[in-house]
Amino acid sequence: MSTTPVDIAACLGATWIGGGVSGTVELLQRSLRPGGTILVGEPYWRAVPPDQETIEGCHAASRDTFCTLPGLVELFGELDYDVVEMVLADEDTWDRYAAAQWLNIRRFLDTNPNDPIADELSDELGTGPAAHVRFLRPWLGWGVFALMPRS
Repeated sequence: MSTTPVDIAACLGATWIGGGVSGTVELLQRSLRPGGTILVGEPYWRAVPPDQETIEGCHAASRDTFCTLPGLVELFGELDYDVVEMVLADEDTWDRYAAAQWLNIRRFLDTNPNDPIADELSDELGTGPAAHVRFLRPWLGWGVFALMPRS
C-alpha cells in the first residue's frame, strides 16, 4: 500500500503518538510533500511551575513534560523547521474551552444520572473549575504551530 504525500499534516494536542514533539514531527514529516506544512498543537509552560502540585495540577508528570514557549519554538528550530505561523490560546480562550466542557458534563449528568461514569464526571464538575483557575489558566498555555522543513 502506498500513501500519497499531503500538503498539510497535523497533530493537534496528541503528540504522545510520537513520544513527544520531536517524534511526532518526524512521523508527520513522513506524509508531507515537499513544500508542505506541519501543524502541531502543543501545551507549553507560560511560566516555570513552582512546585510538583502545580505541575500535577496541569496534568503533567514533571517540568520536562512541556517546554516553555521560547523553548518550544527553539525546539522546532533544532528539528530543522521554520515556524511560519502560530496561534496561541490566551486566558479567555482557555476559559471558554474549559467552560464548554463543564457545561457539556452538566448537561450529560442532567440527562444521564445513572450512567456508569456519572460519579466520575460529577467529581470532575465539582473540582474542575477551581483546578482550572488555580493551575491551568495561570501556568499552562497552548498553541498551534505551523512548521515548514528547512531546505
